[in-house]
Amino acid sequence: MEECGTIFIKKQGARQVKYVIIGSGSIGMLLSSYLAQQTNSLLLATHRNIQANQIEQKGLHLVHTDKITKVQHVRTSSCSALLKNNLTDIETIDVMIIAVKSHQVKQVLEDLKGIEHKVASILFLQNGMGHTEMFHDISIPEVAVGVVEHGAMRTNDWTVYHTGVGRLRWSYVQAGKKVIETAFSPLRLNEFPILQEKNWIPLLHSKLIVNACVNPLTALLMVKNGQLLENKYYLNMMSQVFDEACTVLETSEKDQMWEYVRDVCQKTSSNSSSMLLDFEKKRKTEIDSILGYLLRQAANKKIHAPIIAYLHDAIKGKEVEFREGEVES
Repeated sequence: MEECGTIFIKKQGARQVKYVIIGSGSIGMLLSSYLAQQTNSLLLATHRNIQANQIEQKGLHLVHTDKITKVQHVRTSSCSALLKNNLTDIETIDVMIIAVKSHQVKQVLEDLKGIEHKVASILFLQNGMGHTEMFHDISIPEVAVGVVEHGAMRTNDWTVYHTGVGRLRWSYVQAGKKVIETAFSPLRLNEFPILQEKNWIPLLHSKLIVNACVNPLTALLMVKNGQLLENKYYLNMMSQVFDEACTVLETSEKDQMWEYVRDVCQKTSSNSSSMLLDFEKKRKTEIDSILGYLLRQAANKKIHAPIIAYLHDAIKGKEVEFREGEVES
C-alpha cells in the first residue's frame, strides 16, 4: 500500500470552530478525514475517551485506492466532555454535524439543551427518518439533513477505508442564515463531493426506501448487498418491500426509484449493510428509524403494510435475543 502523504492540521484553542462532528464511526471518521484537509477548524467528538486519545496521538488514517493519507493533529474530544461541559472551550460552532446512529440522536439533543445558542447550524446524517420526528424540539436556527452515499469501513479507532465514492447530498429543513451553504461552498473535495438539494423530503424518502429494502433483508439473511440482486428469491423479497414502502410514502416515479435501489445495491455489492454489521456484533439496530418510521406513517394513513411489519418484528425479536445474551453472559 502506498503512503501518499501526511497532512498536518494546526490545533486551535478556545475560539470559533467551523465544524464539530459528533460521532466517530465510519461516516464520522470519513467526513472528518476529508474536511480536515480543507480547514484547521474542525473538532471530532468520539463516544470513547480512548478513541479520542488514539486519534490525537496517531492522527486519522484515510485509506482509498490502496493509498493512505495521514491527517495529523486532528482536534478531538469525547462527546460527554464536549457536550456535558457546556462547550466551555468553544465560543461558537458554525456547523455541527450529527453522525451518530439514529437511536443515539435523542441523547445528543438532550445534551445540547442549554448550549444550543453556541451552535449556528446543525446537519443530521442518519439512516431512516425517525430522527426527523424530533426536529420540533430543536431551537438551533438552521437545521439540515443529509444522505451519505459513500462506502466507508472503520478498521480501528484511527483508520477508515473509503470503499466507494459517492456523494454527500444535503438539504435545508430550516434555512436560517444559510451557514452550512456558506461553509460548504468553498470546499474542493474531488473524492468526497457535496451536493445541495432543494427539497429535503424527497431526499430522505429515497434513502429511506433504500434502507428499508436493503438493511433488514441483508441482516436477516446474513448476506452482502449485492446478493439481493444475484439471488432471484431475495430480489423478489426486496421488490415486495419496495412496493409497500412506496405505497406508504406515496412515491411517484416508482420505476426510477427502483433503478436507484438496484444501483445502490450494485455499487455497494461487496459491502455489508450497517444493520448486518450490527447483527454480527449483536448491537441495537436502526430499525425503529427505518421500518418503525414507515409503520408509524402507515398507521397514520391507514395503510396495511404486512411485509414491513413482519420484517420489523423479526429484527426487533433478534434485538431482544441480543439483550438477553448480554444479561446471561
